[in-house]
Amino acid sequence: MLLEAFDFLRALDFAGVFTVFWFFWLFEMPRYCLSTFAVAVQAAFGRKYPRPDPEVPVSVLLIGFNEADGLRRSVMSLREQSHRNLEIIVVDDGSTDGMGDVAAAMMRERLIDQFFRCGTRGGKCAGLNLALHYCKHDIFLVLDVDTSFDRDAVSKLIAPLVADPAVGAVSGNLQVRNVDESLLTRFQSIEYYSNITVGRQFTDMMNWLMIVSGAFGAFRKQAVDQVGRWDVGPGDDSNITVKLRRAGWRIVFVPEAWAMTNVPATHAALWRQRKRWSRSLIRHRLRKWKVVFNPFVDNFSFDDMLAILMQLWFNVALTFSFAIYIVWALVNYGRFAVVVMFALYLMNLFFKCWEFLVAWIFHGRPGMWRLLPYLPAQTFYVGYYMRLNRLIAYISELVLRRSYQDDYYPMKVHNAQDQF
Repeated sequence: MLLEAFDFLRALDFAGVFTVFWFFWLFEMPRYCLSTFAVAVQAAFGRKYPRPDPEVPVSVLLIGFNEADGLRRSVMSLREQSHRNLEIIVVDDGSTDGMGDVAAAMMRERLIDQFFRCGTRGGKCAGLNLALHYCKHDIFLVLDVDTSFDRDAVSKLIAPLVADPAVGAVSGNLQVRNVDESLLTRFQSIEYYSNITVGRQFTDMMNWLMIVSGAFGAFRKQAVDQVGRWDVGPGDDSNITVKLRRAGWRIVFVPEAWAMTNVPATHAALWRQRKRWSRSLIRHRLRKWKVVFNPFVDNFSFDDMLAILMQLWFNVALTFSFAIYIVWALVNYGRFAVVVMFALYLMNLFFKCWEFLVAWIFHGRPGMWRLLPYLPAQTFYVGYYMRLNRLIAYISELVLRRSYQDDYYPMKVHNAQDQF
């Protein structure tokens, strides 16, 4: 089948390639070209922030639910940072696995500076707002408890905040720590190189960065206080980023600041996580923040409008268009549509390898080369598995508003949210 697809590609003339593979030229090719171009430009001409004074005080907010196993490892990773002046605040968000006891023990060992135990679960946003109320410093980090860090990660992450008072938040780079746990974790590792390491450099270069990861981000307390802190509910990381942008703060991505995080290792866990992420895109971009498309509001920003349009194009429009493309191929080519789809796969695989190579050259991590044999299968994972997941999530959110029923947040939180 692959040989037939390859022969089919060779037989097409220039016009035929555009006619048959219109989906590729509308969605795939721009994404590959723009992102890899951005990495090269950023590497050659990107702004380099000076290393901050290691005595600049920084607060660290660690909010966790049932994170007893990973809390100590995360805290010890922070205590080994080259930037030593850290105030570590831990909030146990109603855990039932003994996380609070682990935190209390580390408090006695003076490994953490403040600890709060919530009797009932309120969700990450509530925990962040609580911790922020007590944090002492203007620069603070928001980290997932299951995350560990390169020893200079904090220093590199806070550098833009120290150097430029117009910066309100900084997104760090993320990679998969449990990469060898399953085939799906290997696929996600490649995906993180593509979407975060490469993709966010493009959005940063264009001033379109719309998310500071809740797993590894730095903020200015003055900025977060100005916008009313975190709104409860899913999509907290992207929502706070949009609020900051709307208030005029700059958002920056630092690809050299690395953190390692655990990702879902099973189909069920990954499927649930990604549906939640995709639903929040519809909820926040199409509903809550539709005001960005209104040029008559006082704080209208052309960059904000383009940034959200780009997200909707390369996520929502791409997903629905791919389903339409499959139907179009079946109607026009019948059984030969299978060959057409394999040919499309070969085109994507070529550019996926190119994108991976660019990430490896400019931001390679130890052992990254071991992911190379998984690129052919990972292209299927991105092209079909993830797109099916997004299609289901988008339809369920557009029709049924399923994000308001997600048990990731307690029902009392869902009931308290505005219905956009």
